[in-house]
Amino acid sequence: MVKAFVGITCCLMTLKIVCMIVYVRVPFMHVAIYVVLTSLMLVSYAGTVFVSPSFPISILNDDDDSTAGDVENGEARYCEKCDRIKPETFHHCSVCGRCIAHMDHHCPWTGNCVGLRTKKLFVLFLLYTSLACLWFANCALLEVSSSSLLRITVLLSIVVGLLLLGYFCFHLYLLAQGRTTLDFMARRRGNNLGLRGNLLLYFGANWWAYAIPVVPMYLWGPPSVDASTPLT
Repeated sequence: MVKAFVGITCCLMTLKIVCMIVYVRVPFMHVAIYVVLTSLMLVSYAGTVFVSPSFPISILNDDDDSTAGDVENGEARYCEKCDRIKPETFHHCSVCGRCIAHMDHHCPWTGNCVGLRTKKLFVLFLLYTSLACLWFANCALLEVSSSSLLRITVLLSIVVGLLLLGYFCFHLYLLAQGRTTLDFMARRRGNNLGLRGNLLLYFGANWWAYAIPVVPMYLWGPPSVDASTPLT
C-alpha cells in the first residue's frame, strides 16, 4: 500500500508540474507557492512513514510502580501480547505488533501507526496535500479549456483536495475533543485535556513550530509514565 501510494502521488505531482509548465501561464510566485506546499507535503508524509509513533512501552514500565495486584483489581491494564503493564493511554496495534501511545489508527497508506509522535505529522500531511491540490486547481482553472490532460488533472486535484480537506477537518474535530479515531469508532469520550492541553500534547508548546512538519521537541526524549502531558 505504501509503495502504491508513493507511486500514485509521485505520478500525480509530476503530472501537475508538467501541466503547470506546459499549459498553465501563471506568475512565478504561484509556482513557488505550489512547490513549497508540495515540499511540505512530502516532508510530512516521510515523517508519518519513518518516525516511530510511540516510545517502547518498556521505557515507561521502568518508571511505572503498577503491580500485578493493580492489574487484578482493575487499577492497571496488562497487554498480554507485549507481556507488560500498559498505561491507560496506550493501545496495542496488531499490525505493528506493539503498544502505541495515543494510537489514532494504523494507516495503510503510510504503513505506520498514527500515534503520539506522528499525529502532528499526519495532520500536517493532510493539510498540505489538500492545499497543494486546491492551489494547483486554482492556478490552472483559467487554462482548463486548453487541454483534456489539464482538465483531468484539475478534476483529480479538486476531488483529492476536497476529500483530504474534509478528513483534515475531521481530525481537527477529534483533536479539539481529545479523541482518537479509535475513540470515535468505539464512541468513547477519550482523553480530553481541553483544547489547549490537546494542542500541547500533539503539537508541543512552541506555537511557532505548529506548521513545521517535525516531531514536537518534548517528544525527542522519553515521555512521562502516562504519556498524556508535554514535558515542557
